[in-house]
Amino acid sequence: MRDVQILAGNVFENGQIPILVNANRQDYGRQRHDRPMHGHDSMCELLLCYRGFGVYHVNNFSYVIQEGDLIYYNCGELHEVVSSTDVEIGTYCFGFSNVHFKNLPVNHFIPMDSPHVRASQSMFPFLCNLSEQILKYNSGSPTEHLTSQMLGASLLMLAAQMPTTQREEQMISPASQLTAHIKEYIDAHYTEALKLEDIASALNCSVPYLAHTFKDATGYSPIQYAIRRRIGLAQTLLISTDYSSTHIATLVGYDNPNYFNSLFRKVVGTTPIRYRKNYLEALRGERNQL
Repeated sequence: MRDVQILAGNVFENGQIPILVNANRQDYGRQRHDRPMHGHDSMCELLLCYRGFGVYHVNNFSYVIQEGDLIYYNCGELHEVVSSTDVEIGTYCFGFSNVHFKNLPVNHFIPMDSPHVRASQSMFPFLCNLSEQILKYNSGSPTEHLTSQMLGASLLMLAAQMPTTQREEQMISPASQLTAHIKEYIDAHYTEALKLEDIASALNCSVPYLAHTFKDATGYSPIQYAIRRRIGLAQTLLISTDYSSTHIATLVGYDNPNYFNSLFRKVVGTTPIRYRKNYLEALRGERNQL
């Protein structure tokens, strides 16, 4: 046991093993329910795509993802996975806290300037099997749950060592500097009553130029992006709290709950309450999730 503690101390600050906060499997082929751009303040996530393809947006970068890819999310980074079809991408998703690799900030898998998507290549079958075992033991007896925790830590360490490849390094270029500034402004104010005129004034540019530049780079108008940020926050609150849909609507910036419900359904494809019900059923009711 002492040898294990010494080895852990060579990898993690203070020799503390990361904690597996949640584990779930998103079934491929279900009706697509978008999870718009969002972030987490106290955990990092690791996804393994076992089927399907799409795009992973993180900060101001986008990566094409496909079967066999590992997808990394450091704590605090805004991120979104978008399926390229009308059905969900098949992924294993694992959330971790207490992650403190040496020479990295707390709850960071990889350096921020490192590619956030890496191909598992020949490791893919093994990682899929390891993911299934984590899920199998995660909701069992205390001994089984501890087994799941240890397997989760093993998965995390394997993923952190996964080499980058040429395909990941040829990621889509960052958005323009203006687009990045627009995103930063909206991310800081998206729960407020935003107007294009206010954003343009803050960034010292015209409304038409601002709107055209942002949509050309992202595919969304600035207001559409703000709406998606609100819905992303609403999803987090739905699956991590017992707040009512009406209260959540107020928290994300909508005084009219009916309008909020309509927007939520348009973006996600289902109602807020149905989204919460489906998500918690899939996770056996656990609330320490995304």
